[in-house]
Amino acid sequence: MRAVNAAAVNARASALANRASRDGTVSKSARPAAARSTHARRAVVARAEVDPQSLAILQQKLGQTIRFEGAGAESLNKGVLLDKSGAAMSKGDKIETRDPNALEICHDPEGLFPDVDETSSSMLIDRRLAARNAELEKEAEEEAKKEHKKRREELQAARDARQQPGVDDPEGLVQYFFETEMNEMEYEIVRCRPLLTDSFFQSLTKSIETADGIDKERREALYTVTSGFVGFVDQTTRAMLQPRERMMKLLQAKDKKAMILEMVETGELDVNLMALLKTNENTAREAGKTQEAEFFKKIYNACSKFVSV
Repeated sequence: MRAVNAAAVNARASALANRASRDGTVSKSARPAAARSTHARRAVVARAEVDPQSLAILQQKLGQTIRFEGAGAESLNKGVLLDKSGAAMSKGDKIETRDPNALEICHDPEGLFPDVDETSSSMLIDRRLAARNAELEKEAEEEAKKEHKKRREELQAARDARQQPGVDDPEGLVQYFFETEMNEMEYEIVRCRPLLTDSFFQSLTKSIETADGIDKERREALYTVTSGFVGFVDQTTRAMLQPRERMMKLLQAKDKKAMILEMVETGELDVNLMALLKTNENTAREAGKTQEAEFFKKIYNACSKFVSV
């Protein structure tokens, strides 16, 4: 065991402590050969004004046993660590390095940043901007509804302006369909269904036999479209007639819930009735009758609990 000059120890301890704190480890080139042996290096440090915290870090990082001389050396030579005040630390204590709340976003021990007041001018600006955006969205939605309603009215006016031929004028009905736009054919076939009789199809068949060229092709296409769609219209109409009677029965009942349960037991509550209720809801909503539309929606939702739509 040899004594070491106190001033040299101070300088060496501070340098190693700073380097150990910065790098986390000490490189092999910085250690003497004896420090890399299996036994810890033992050095005698003369009593001097050595920074206790630096010595504690040095002892902890390098795994060395630092021996002191002088008063109090006996307790320090037992291998205890020193806290930042130079006092011996108890077993299990840790060196306090920072305030645990220092990294918290709300950490403000000096009170430099007061709580945000939601009634402040900046918050009022944000709320007014949000209210303005909501108002603009509502205005755009209202404008879209008006535009849709305007187009529907123009379309209906154009439909009503067309004059249907009489039942005794099958050729006039053929020309009526020829003048109809393709996207309006389904509507006009449904509208003219009473005129699409057997005599009309017989007349159309005869005209196909006598026609030629493009006119013949157009008449054949008209026959295919009208005859096929008429069958669909008739089938749909028959399917809707019976549900209409059941819908009226449900709407006229004083106790709607009891009537729904009764119709479930008798098998009267089916997909056709649900489709009719939904159709009435959509029709009322398109007509601007919000209260009636909500009523049909309420009935539809109550019935949907018992029918898989």
